[in-house]
Amino acid sequence: MPALCITAASLVGCDRGASEKAINPHDPAAMRATISAIESALHSDRLSDALAIATRLTEVAPNSCDAFELLARVEIAISLDGRTATIQTAARQSAAHAYGRAVELCPPNAGLLNAAGVAAQTIGEMEAAIDYFARAGALDPTNCQHPLFQGLALAQLDRFNEATAVLTTAQSIDPTSPWPIAALSAIALHTDDPERALTLAREARVLDPRMNELRVPEAKALRRLGRHQEILTLLLALEPSARLSEAITWEIAAAHDALGNRGEGALAWGKWAEQCGSAQSAVDAARRWDEAGDPIQAHTWRRVARQRGWRE
Repeated sequence: MPALCITAASLVGCDRGASEKAINPHDPAAMRATISAIESALHSDRLSDALAIATRLTEVAPNSCDAFELLARVEIAISLDGRTATIQTAARQSAAHAYGRAVELCPPNAGLLNAAGVAAQTIGEMEAAIDYFARAGALDPTNCQHPLFQGLALAQLDRFNEATAVLTTAQSIDPTSPWPIAALSAIALHTDDPERALTLAREARVLDPRMNELRVPEAKALRRLGRHQEILTLLLALEPSARLSEAITWEIAAAHDALGNRGEGALAWGKWAEQCGSAQSAVDAARRWDEAGDPIQAHTWRRVARQRGWRE
């Protein structure tokens, strides 16, 4: 029997027959070495190596909980690192399916169920996600994350009454967390109660004033109320570097547009597009400069979009 391949590189380099012997599901030492090789490749961003070993491990150990959980983690890393939407989508789907298999094989585990729920939600399997989050909450009732995620998933399906009940539970589990309250603010906005949405958004922000993203629900409520100058006061109080998220930039640009300052809105979006680096952000910048009446800037951003891979 050939020597055990114990590194990611050597495992990938083995031929199929050799790797079948190297990954022996009945040998605890071989399994530990293989799992260690996957972890090492994953932590050092050698994702193709990690994927090759993890996939092979699920083939030779089809009833191993650890094998499928590891494969799911590798696919999640690939989805976050993917250079194209096609790669990202395929990796998210594979991760969701691997997590589903892990849940079937593993003893009940709240953390695994929560991860499976997140993976299912990313591919639009909302009912499965809601079920996973509910099961996680039943196993771990003192963790507000599970009902928070369940409530957000329910809200995505416009099941607002159910979502409100679950999010209220999350809030009662951890009254210091701003996120259930921010989610309740979003529901109030969706159900045409912007004043309540604003009250809740401000309550959430008071709980963690250093969290810049908590200003976004407040800005959304202010926008619905037509109070655009207040949005700019709220968001432009942040340091310039702290404004460079898509959600915050969008609210700043929208407020400028509503006040008739389309050039300022396009400029704000352009700063985000410079940092973001995506083709779509550059296309949006070009459109905003067209609307601001500056064809030179619009042409420049269309050229940037093409350089980033956009095809008209």
